[in-house]
Amino acid sequence: MRRIGTRDKILLASLKLFSERGIRETTIKDIAKEVGITEGAIYRHFKSKDEIVLGLFGAYSEEFYKRLEKAVRSEGSFRERFMRTVKAFLGFCFENPSAFKYLDLFHYLRSEEVKNFSPLPKDAILELVEEGIRHGLIKVRREYALALFVGTLERIFLLVEAGMLERKEGLEEEVGEVLWKALS
Repeated sequence: MRRIGTRDKILLASLKLFSERGIRETTIKDIAKEVGITEGAIYRHFKSKDEIVLGLFGAYSEEFYKRLEKAVRSEGSFRERFMRTVKAFLGFCFENPSAFKYLDLFHYLRSEEVKNFSPLPKDAILELVEEGIRHGLIKVRREYALALFVGTLERIFLLVEAGMLERKEGLEEEVGEVLWKALS
């Protein structure tokens, strides 16, 4: 088993704390306590809390984008790729719940800074939506399609996380069908 270094421990602890408590509410002192190191040790790895905040957003946003991009650009019919994209979205959320919550939180709290990152997960979804619109398969405006797609999947994830919705076999397919009907 690979041993995790201090820098990675700091990032993982930060992600956990940011997604649970919030970015503003989490201090360097909190992160140091979670890792079991001094505040000074954090500054040997990072210049500031903001460097951690931005680094986490960049890394997880890129990972999420790549998963979505792979589904969007995969082989098959548009509908098959649409369903794969739904699965890729929810797969990322359920496999990385802290990361998804953090990305979500960052978008709300630091929306101006989101513009400094490219590509973003929404770019992969927009690529799919725009293709669907060009081919007459998606019949709503691109902004509505993006909002419905992202908002629905985000809410499904949050409801499952809160225990208000069961993550049963076939959930992704069922939600994909609902989205398909809403957009086409």
